[in-house]
Amino acid sequence: MSAREHVFTLGIEEEFQIIDPETRELRSHIQQILADGKMVLQERVRPELHQSIVELGTEICTDARDARQQVVNLRTELAKLATQHGLTIASAGTHPFSHWMDQLITVHERYATIVKDMQQIARSCLIFGLHVHVGIPDREEGIDIMNQARYFLPHLYALSVNSPFWLGQNTGLPEIVGIDQLHRQCEEDLVGRSAASVFRHHRVPHLRCTVPRR
Repeated sequence: MSAREHVFTLGIEEEFQIIDPETRELRSHIQQILADGKMVLQERVRPELHQSIVELGTEICTDARDARQQVVNLRTELAKLATQHGLTIASAGTHPFSHWMDQLITVHERYATIVKDMQQIARSCLIFGLHVHVGIPDREEGIDIMNQARYFLPHLYALSVNSPFWLGQNTGLPEIVGIDQLHRQCEEDLVGRSAASVFRHHRVPHLRCTVPRR
């Protein structure tokens, strides 16, 4: 393996809440943001299952410094776009009081399939994620890293707790999104992504090792 092939790359995806600045409720206004966002951010701004979620994704990053700069730039542009439409953006694992039943589902073949197959599990999966992808050129090395990373999963899980409120109530749990993590994993299994997920948790970076198919 050459030195160049051995270099790991990074990619970051963030899911943000689209918020009414007056009521602080979620707003299903992704289309308004996408209309102008595609002109500025192109494919780096995307919809998600619910129309009250907007996702940002960096391009392939060479290192952490590059990733940080791209994230700062994307967040800045998204905040500007939201303000232009009388909206604001928030970052948290769940919304503390907006109800999932009030959120519109994004019109897309993929999401229609998810809702058809998973029904209430998909519709109620109103959670917001932060995902860090690590590109590993060598397949065997990627599997080895994933196996070693499992040791740190309890530590990362303990550090990640941040969203105890759900539907206007204090659940009494360290967080509620841990329960919904299984829902989103089912979604990933359904759409059949090529990446192998080692750790996916909401509002905390996870390691997703992308290895080439054979």
